Amino acid sequence: MAFGHGTHLCLGQALARVELRIALETLFRRMSGLRLAVAEEDLVHTADKIVYGLRSLPVTW
Repeated sequence: MAFGHGTHLCLGQALARVELRIALETLFRRMSGLRLAVAEEDLVHTADKIVYGLRSLPVTW
Protein backbone atom coordinates (compact mmCIF):
# COMPACT_ATOMS: atom_id res chain seq x y z
CA MET A 1 0.00 0.00 0.00
CA ALA A 2 1.19 3.49 -0.78
CA PHE A 3 -0.11 6.59 0.94
CA GLY A 4 2.10 9.26 -0.60
CA HIS A 5 4.68 11.36 1.17
CA GLY A 6 5.47 14.99 1.91
CA THR A 7 2.59 17.36 1.11
CA HIS A 8 0.67 14.47 -0.48
CA LEU A 9 0.72 12.29 2.63
CA CYS A 10 -2.60 10.61 3.37
CA LEU A 11 -3.76 11.66 6.84
CA GLY A 12 -5.65 8.39 7.29
CA GLN A 13 -2.72 6.14 6.43
CA ALA A 14 -2.15 4.84 9.97
CA LEU A 15 -5.79 3.77 10.32
CA ALA A 16 -5.85 2.26 6.81
CA ARG A 17 -2.74 0.19 7.53
CA VAL A 18 -4.19 -1.14 10.80
CA GLU A 19 -7.46 -2.01 9.07
CA LEU A 20 -5.61 -3.77 6.24
CA ARG A 21 -3.46 -5.76 8.68
CA ILE A 22 -6.53 -6.88 10.65
CA ALA A 23 -8.45 -7.77 7.47
CA LEU A 24 -5.60 -9.84 6.01
CA GLU A 25 -4.85 -11.62 9.30
CA THR A 26 -8.55 -12.51 9.65
CA LEU A 27 -8.78 -13.70 6.02
CA PHE A 28 -5.74 -15.97 6.32
CA ARG A 29 -6.84 -17.32 9.72
CA ARG A 30 -10.37 -18.15 8.52
CA MET A 31 -9.24 -19.49 5.15
CA SER A 32 -6.04 -21.26 6.15
CA GLY A 33 -6.03 -23.27 2.91
CA LEU A 34 -5.90 -20.15 0.71
CA ARG A 35 -3.24 -20.63 -2.00
CA LEU A 36 -2.26 -19.15 -5.35
CA ALA A 37 -4.16 -20.81 -8.21
CA VAL A 38 -1.29 -20.14 -10.66
CA ALA A 39 2.47 -20.30 -10.47
CA GLU A 40 3.99 -17.18 -8.90
CA GLU A 41 5.97 -16.44 -12.07
CA ASP A 42 2.68 -16.32 -14.05
CA LEU A 43 1.34 -13.35 -12.07
CA VAL A 44 1.08 -10.19 -14.20
CA HIS A 45 2.30 -6.96 -12.61
CA THR A 46 1.21 -3.45 -13.53
CA ALA A 47 3.46 -0.44 -13.06
CA ASP A 48 1.70 2.55 -14.54
CA LYS A 49 2.18 6.05 -13.13
CA ILE A 50 -0.77 5.88 -10.71
CA VAL A 51 -1.15 2.28 -9.56
CA TYR A 52 1.43 -0.45 -9.00
CA GLY A 53 0.50 -4.03 -8.18
CA LEU A 54 -0.98 -7.16 -9.71
CA ARG A 55 -3.53 -7.18 -12.54
CA SER A 56 -5.22 -10.15 -10.85
CA LEU A 57 -4.56 -12.56 -8.00
CA PRO A 58 -6.19 -15.95 -8.69
CA VAL A 59 -6.52 -18.02 -5.52
CA THR A 60 -7.96 -21.35 -4.48
CA TRP A 61 -8.74 -23.02 -1.15
